[in-house]
Amino acid sequence: MTLLLMPANQKYLSSTRQRWLKITAGVIGGYLVTMLIHNAIGIHLANKGAIALTSAFSAFFTWVGLMVWAFMSKNGWKIWGIYLLIIGVCFVIIYLGL
Repeated sequence: MTLLLMPANQKYLSSTRQRWLKITAGVIGGYLVTMLIHNAIGIHLANKGAIALTSAFSAFFTWVGLMVWAFMSKNGWKIWGIYLLIIGVCFVIIYLGL
């Protein structure tokens, strides 16, 4: 049985640089955003063990969602910009204890 595959239309494919930006934003940026959001939430809780326990589950789903969002976007630079903005806001929250 022969399997006939249609080649992908070139206008829907991203360039190598955009692909690399999306992959790094999804994996590295998504992980940093996920962990910093959980840490920013955790500084406001009295029971620090609760954030460690719940983040084991919610962090995975958040990270997967951020990876999917990065891979579905058209521009890797915009995703990195959004992720860096969120990372900066979380750093300020954690540093100042807001």
